[in-house]
Amino acid sequence: MKLATLKAGGRDGTLVVVSRDLTRCQTVDGVAPTLQKALDDWDAVRPQLEAAYHALNHGAARHAVPFEPRECHSPLPRAYQWADGSAYVNHVELVRKARGAELPPELWTDPLMYQGGSDSFAGPCDPVLACDEAWGIDFEAEVAVVTGDVPLGAA
Repeated sequence: MKLATLKAGGRDGTLVVVSRDLTRCQTVDGVAPTLQKALDDWDAVRPQLEAAYHALNHGAARHAVPFEPRECHSPLPRAYQWADGSAYVNHVELVRKARGAELPPELWTDPLMYQGGSDSFAGPCDPVLACDEAWGIDFEAEVAVVTGDVPLGAA
């Protein structure tokens, strides 16, 4: 199943189901208006989202429209929390250099984790805003792991 968030519809966008070939999409307001709402009640809404996805891929969706990636927001325009684990030393070096900071000696032995600001994420086709290219514009791959509720102290 493919899901996306369109920029329309407010701060958290609008959830759509996207066809397997990425050519069509359909809103699923009656199921979950946003991806966050879908995640909050995943067990209940997943079957309905899967049914919408199946209908879309088999030409049975009544309100399908062309899918345009430039209209997409980030999947979760705002998140309650996110933590980043830095694995690319070159990226860590550039970020530290931009801040005038040295690399921590434990970088080579201890994972570098930090909690980031989660009030605004850019969409996949949005421009990258940078104060100065001399800082060394850099891109890194990101992988998201979405979990259910995790109790404090979980192994």
